[in-house]
Amino acid sequence: MPDISVIVPVYNVEWYLEECLDSLVSQTCRNIEFICLNDGSTDRSPQILERYAGRDKRIRVIHKENEGYGKTMNKGLELATSPWIGIVESDDFIRADMFEKLYAAAAGSQADIIKCNFYKYKTREGKDTEYSREYPEYLFEKEICPLRHPEIYDAHSSIWAGIYRKDFLDKNGIRFRETPGASYQDISFHFRVLSDAGKIKLIKDALLYYRSDNPASSVYNPDKIHCVAGEMQAIEEYIKSQPQKKQDCLWPVFTRKKFYDYRWNYMRMNPQSQYAFLKQMRKEFKTDYEQGRFENLRWIRDYNRDELLEIINDPFSFYVRTENRKYADERLQLVKTVKKSIYLKGLLQEIREAERTVIYGAGVRGKKVARRLLDHGVPVQSLVFAVTRTGPEREIEGIRVKEIESLVCGEAFIIVAVKEDTQPEMLGNLQRLGFENMILADEEFMDAIGMQ
Repeated sequence: MPDISVIVPVYNVEWYLEECLDSLVSQTCRNIEFICLNDGSTDRSPQILERYAGRDKRIRVIHKENEGYGKTMNKGLELATSPWIGIVESDDFIRADMFEKLYAAAAGSQADIIKCNFYKYKTREGKDTEYSREYPEYLFEKEICPLRHPEIYDAHSSIWAGIYRKDFLDKNGIRFRETPGASYQDISFHFRVLSDAGKIKLIKDALLYYRSDNPASSVYNPDKIHCVAGEMQAIEEYIKSQPQKKQDCLWPVFTRKKFYDYRWNYMRMNPQSQYAFLKQMRKEFKTDYEQGRFENLRWIRDYNRDELLEIINDPFSFYVRTENRKYADERLQLVKTVKKSIYLKGLLQEIREAERTVIYGAGVRGKKVARRLLDHGVPVQSLVFAVTRTGPEREIEGIRVKEIESLVCGEAFIIVAVKEDTQPEMLGNLQRLGFENMILADEEFMDAIGMQ
């Protein structure tokens, strides 16, 4: 029997998967298994998994239909055979000694969870970009009860930075919520493991590289940000099921966490989503306030107390004062779009003068973009359709079709013309290939080229 079973959920991460798997097969902990669950990927992820499984017998690959993150993780927990469980997200990677160090820390310990630190890693900036300081120094290398140290709940959930006793998870029925998509299911899982654990042990070493700039991550999807409310509701239901003495310990911890998690999510939303989410915040905060859950709350900043009252009593005033007007610029910065001026009057002129303009995506949206550009005098010979893999067609509507990897970075101006739900993934692919001159064919773009 392996000492540790590591669950690796995989969904359309071909650009990061090899780096992740390389870090797994290099683990100095030899008595270990890696359960890689392919959740219906439509890219090259399944082939990559099989290639690595053929090289290293510690890798088990499970191919399944797309069911979402929660169901995928729960299947991994059921398949795991080891006394300890680890988690590695397939767009992250780990130090070669990660599981050896975690398992050594578990030896002779009574803790149900062994947690380590991690690095916040950005593809463009290299490794070790930022050491994550999640816990106070005085808590390291000790076995502590989380309920007696509520400051632990303030840390990043980082469910992948540690190992868990399998019998502890099974005994307490701790599993992931099976909500559709990768939608913040780590929040309620993390809260439960902390709240049910008798002891937890923290080690200071940073052993994992957490990729914080993957555009396809759910944290950058404004539609999924609202799912955080479902996670909070699940935590409330859990607290209400506990004995009264334990509830008295958990309500202050949870109320504080909910306020700051909601505020953080609100502040990074696009303006169109903010007010709808603010109404949800007001409804929940008003109920919590009337039930006395904010009494004696330990605030991070004193002005947050005033913000709470403003959200409850005058939410529109709070919205006007905090509206995220920088959202568009931040979004452009995220995908490394360097020509912000193309959103303005000079858009069409920029495209006319470009030596080559690549339309990434040859579907309905891509063809529509191409027709508008041709109607406005963009030469057909300067246009290229780019696709991930070419089929039998070499031209579409008189425009050449090429594989994106065959294009030279820096020469092309790229319009990402795929469905909105796949745009972050495509932008991530382009970043990995080194392209920078990019723009999304969103509503603003379509309006701009339609009004020239």
